[in-house]
Parts: sequence; C-alpha cells; structure tokens
Amino acid sequence: MTKFTIHESEVKSVDLPGRKHKMIIGPEHFGKAKNICFGVASFPAKKHAPSHVHDIQEEVIYIASGKGEIYFNGIPESVVAGSCIYIPPGVEHSINNQSDVDMKVIYAFSPPAKQGSYDRKTKV
Repeated sequence: MTKFTIHESEVKSVDLPGRKHKMIIGPEHFGKAKNICFGVASFPAKKHAPSHVHDIQEEVIYIASGKGEIYFNGIPESVVAGSCIYIPPGVEHSINNQSDVDMKVIYAFSPPAKQGSYDRKTKV
C-alpha cells in the first residue's frame, strides 16, 4: 500500500549554516517528487543566516512563526508570521531573524534543490 502522508516529526533535521533544515518531500525524500521539493527550516532567535542563491530554482517561503527581514540582493524587506515570499532564480537572499524565538519557515523549490547545495554567495 502506498503512503501519501508524512508528519514533520518523522523527518530528521540537518544542520545547515544558520538554520536547522528538514527536507520533507523531494526526489531523495518522501514521495520521490520529481518536479518540486518541500520542507521546513528553523532559524535561531536574533541570528542572521548567510546569504545564498539558487541558480535555476524558484523558491516560495511562508513565515510560520517569528519576525525579521529577508534580504534580496542586499536590500531588506520586513516579514512576520503569515508573510509569503517568492524568490526567482539568481536572486541572492538571506534571513535575519529579529525575534526572541526561532523563526519557522515553510518552503518549496521547483525544480527541486539538493539540500544545502545552494549555500554559497552570488559570484562577484
């Protein structure tokens, strides 16, 4: 019997620079999705995660808890719980958690990204 549901607690988190990351659905994860990946990440209170860029992936982020800023090519935009963000390929971005609690974000990439493969700054 094929299983179509999974709970976040069933997925082990991976420490990436500035965040704990759970890739839940994707080519190498639950569902073996071919065209998208989905997961959650937790950014520590009062920390700014390093910037990075996705060469070909579009990313959608939903802020589930916390508040702060997301920097796009060095320019900050304020975000709070309930904010939804679209990041096109090639845009350098980073998250600055300004709250006293972990910021939890929910994200999706298309096409899928390999976990942590994008942790680099834009080439100068």
